[in-house]
Amino acid sequence: MSDGKIELKLKDWAYNAGLLGFINILETSDGEEKVRKFIDDQNRCLKFSKEELLELLEDFEYKYFDFFIKRYGKTLTYGKILEFEEYIDNFENENRKIEEIEELKRINEKIGFFKEKLKSNSYKAAYDFIKKDGKSEIEKLEKALKKVKEPKKNEEISDSINQDIKDNFKIMKEIINFFKLKISNKRGYSKNYLAAKNIAYILVNNAWNSVSFLNRGNAAKDIYEEYKSYFVDTAKEYIEMDKSKFKYKCAVTNMLMKDFKNTLGFLNNTGFDVNRKPSHVWNFVNDIAVTPLAILIYSCVPAGFVYGASKGMFVNANHSIEQLESINNGMASEIYNENFNEKNISLYKNLLREMQKRTNESKYELSDIQVVKYENETYRFTLLSKNILQLLNKNKLRLDRLLDKWYILDRRYFYLYDVTISELLNNENLFSLINKLCHYKISKVKRNYNLRNLEDLLLVNLEYIRRLKEMEKAEKEVKNKKVSQELEEKDVYSIRRDGIEFRKAYLGKSGNDKKLGSLLYRLQNSLRIKDVNMFMDTLISGHSYAGRNVHYLFGKIFTDDENFQTLGHAFLIGLLGEDKFEKTGEEKNTTKGDE
Repeated sequence: MSDGKIELKLKDWAYNAGLLGFINILETSDGEEKVRKFIDDQNRCLKFSKEELLELLEDFEYKYFDFFIKRYGKTLTYGKILEFEEYIDNFENENRKIEEIEELKRINEKIGFFKEKLKSNSYKAAYDFIKKDGKSEIEKLEKALKKVKEPKKNEEISDSINQDIKDNFKIMKEIINFFKLKISNKRGYSKNYLAAKNIAYILVNNAWNSVSFLNRGNAAKDIYEEYKSYFVDTAKEYIEMDKSKFKYKCAVTNMLMKDFKNTLGFLNNTGFDVNRKPSHVWNFVNDIAVTPLAILIYSCVPAGFVYGASKGMFVNANHSIEQLESINNGMASEIYNENFNEKNISLYKNLLREMQKRTNESKYELSDIQVVKYENETYRFTLLSKNILQLLNKNKLRLDRLLDKWYILDRRYFYLYDVTISELLNNENLFSLINKLCHYKISKVKRNYNLRNLEDLLLVNLEYIRRLKEMEKAEKEVKNKKVSQELEEKDVYSIRRDGIEFRKAYLGKSGNDKKLGSLLYRLQNSLRIKDVNMFMDTLISGHSYAGRNVHYLFGKIFTDDENFQTLGHAFLIGLLGEDKFEKTGEEKNTTKGDE
């Protein structure tokens, strides 16, 4: 505190995410103008008087869940149930009848979805808070809701089937109307219990757990009241306390505090239970404690992250609160706009778009920025450097062609765009990824990418290596010796074309795809284990068999590992064949599927 003001300053990534979440929640409910006046001149701190902060925290439990509903409502089970009302209304207003079996199947899928979600334990615990005997009412509606019997093959959809559909729609409308019920207070804030339950278990528990409404013992209690009593009321009590006799200071905010009661043990993957794991602190005596106000800020971490497709991201652009807001909220607004499609969420794509936008608009140069990725219940940290940002911007078209391209490993889908960006942000070259994708192509495993995508990856990687070499502090004479040996894009195109021509000659000679497959595996494996001698032996043997000369550029593969991997993979991609492209001006579109 200074001058009697309570200060909430930018700190580490987790606190900054919480502070951004706190701002987002307040701006969504109270308006930007009211909240922004508390940001100091340096744009790195929020300053409040005691009375101002207490006023903002009034009804904060309502504001907390309202923010998530407004941003993520369409993605929640709650939202997906409500959105079906539009289909029912259109169906009834047009006095339609189902004529296609596919539409009937989709309706049955929706009926199954309703029945499954209505029986979820989290929803069951909330029904009676919405309406007296609400649980029994929903149970009756769920039992009355039944899938419509589908006609046998070649049979028409009868009038009785259409009547069953109408009967189900009537029940579904009753369910939807129940879901719309809210409990409002005198000041107009509403409790939306069913949406709040979704938010708790889909979004909030990504960041914290085991306390308040996420404590298993509180699962059947009022979710709003649990948040209020654990976070809001304790923060208010702390704000109003006389702190003149407090001896200790908060480990995060440096504010005075009474004792070491409040720890960060409720935060996932960052905090720990000091009672169960005392060995985590020096001499088994905990000295990491925070104020109840800091605990409230940390509870807002989920509102600072941008979540999508079971992943989350926070950009710790801590130059200023304005920068923190504009980048993270810009990402969210790009994703959750009117044309939102849950299947096409790419956090990295929207991150790069926002970073480029801020670079163009900014009066100052962006320095290295910490990017926090939440995936598979863990946090991963990378730095988005100016150099990598320039690389990604320069290769935007190539990277955009990777969108919606994927491969499957251990029954999990991996999207090429995200995997590529992730590896580059981790300062890893793409050779391992390219080799793996070549192997999948040779093995004909289930995947959705084409050979041009592999060429794009190779060219992006070539630019990455070039930039990396420029940054290295090598001796000038050593660097000069290698300048003439550095590869260019035209070399990659030339070697790939040579691989395509060699494929034709080899198949013409052998007339055997299996023989070519064996050659592909040997070349791919030699690149995987980085054995240049094995690669050249296989290459020369193959050229001798096909009656062709080895391309002169292969003389550069002995210069360094990067040249070997680049030229070797360019030839391997060419040897895999060609994609069929349709020309549209200067660009060529990729094929619709794998060749």
